Amino acid sequence: MGYIKDLHEMNDCFLAGRLDVPLFGGEIEVEIKRDPAVDPAYAEKCAEHLVNLSDKMIDELCEKAIRYCNFMREQWRDFSDIYPDIAEDIDTNIPEDVSGRDILKYIFKPVLFISAPKGDGTGYTIEAQCVWEPEHGVDMIFRDNKVLYVADPEGLGAWEDDEEYRTVFDE
Repeated sequence: MGYIKDLHEMNDCFLAGRLDVPLFGGEIEVEIKRDPAVDPAYAEKCAEHLVNLSDKMIDELCEKAIRYCNFMREQWRDFSDIYPDIAEDIDTNIPEDVSGRDILKYIFKPVLFISAPKGDGTGYTIEAQCVWEPEHGVDMIFRDNKVLYVADPEGLGAWEDDEEYRTVFDE
């Protein structure tokens, strides 16, 4: 039996299903791009990869999420005269010293997106909502054993050139 459950037609562009991901505390949605290059075996390979992320990759994901959170906290503070509710919500709900995997508490409604691979690797995007960026959320992009990107959605996929994944808050 596969990782992806309840796979069904979502619309002309996507198939949809569910996946149990301990990292996110339970089931998440899965959307698979309809494309001849995305066969069921590849979608299952991506799902298995996500379910079995290494501790190293999870820690890297969390470090990048914390950098994004801290950057956005400062951005919202700079605009607190215009968006006082957002700045206050972040300061009230996310501790200044948030660290490690605690950041995952502030990421919700994740959706796994699987599209056509380039080459033999495994790559996918998780789009989610997060407390620190209520307008745009967060994209988390993985390719093989790399956490490529954790930042605002920019329409990137898992197969861009590495320089496309740089952000203003990367070390």
